[in-house]
Formats: sequence, structure tokens, C-alpha cells
Amino acid sequence: MFWIFAGFVSLMVFAVTLGQYSVWFAIFKLALMVALVVIAAMGALIVYRLFKRN
Repeated sequence: MFWIFAGFVSLMVFAVTLGQYSVWFAIFKLALMVALVVIAAMGALIVYRLFKRN
């Protein structure tokens, strides 16, 4: 009975940890998308200012 309980608890800990990693992955993916949009906007602004000056 003890080993069944210990196995169930370890599987639950594994599932919770996997869920936490899934949430962190989603957060980091969103942060990367925002960073790429900001970098693209700044690059477009630099190109626009370069052509506007000439």
C-alpha cells in the first residue's frame, strides 16, 4: 500500500512540474515574440530615417 501511494505522489509531483515547465515555456515564447516585434520595429524605424534623410 505504501509503494502505491509513493508512486502516485511521485507521478503527481512529476505532472505538476511538467505543468510548470509548460507555463514557463509559454511565457518565454510570448516574451520572445514581443522582443522580435520590438527589434523589427526599431529596424524599420532606422531604415525609414535613413531614407528620409537622403
